[in-house]
Amino acid sequence: MKSSVSLLILSWVLVGACAPTHKVFPSKMTDNVDHNFDFSRWRMMTDGSESKKVQLGGRIVSSQASGGTVTIVVGQLPIVNHPAYGPKDNGKNNGDFVIVFQGHIDESDLQSGNRVMVVGTTRPWKVVTVNDYSRSFPIVEAQCLHFWNTQGREIADFPFYEAGYVSLRQETVCAKNATP
Repeated sequence: MKSSVSLLILSWVLVGACAPTHKVFPSKMTDNVDHNFDFSRWRMMTDGSESKKVQLGGRIVSSQASGGTVTIVVGQLPIVNHPAYGPKDNGKNNGDFVIVFQGHIDESDLQSGNRVMVVGTTRPWKVVTVNDYSRSFPIVEAQCLHFWNTQGREIADFPFYEAGYVSLRQETVCAKNATP
């Protein structure tokens, strides 16, 4: 009896270790996210009249930090669950958007090519200057961000070990004023 209970517990632990991690943000932060958000439609509505709580992912194109505000230009990528969780290159140019975050983010997380996921609120388009280049973008005001330091590679390309993707540095940051 003892060995069957131990075997059952061990199998739960092993299954849990192999299951992809789908919670990179604090649980309350993803409450009320619009799961039917249409990125393409949003990019067409330049007035940004409707504010929505969204979860988007992508590849960092460029970034800039100034006066406690971090501005990140992101090439949108779909968020997938398999073979690894996170933004995955689908070979299409889905369009760019900008994440605006109030707070500090480590420079290594902001490298071009890294993957990022954001939970935040859509804002009207505005002209944004990053690295001396100005352009109009749709904006997401970030509550929380999750970074994968992939340096341009796919998340699934990193070696898998029993406890997860140990060679891939990841970090989640949330704004101090973030409220679920």
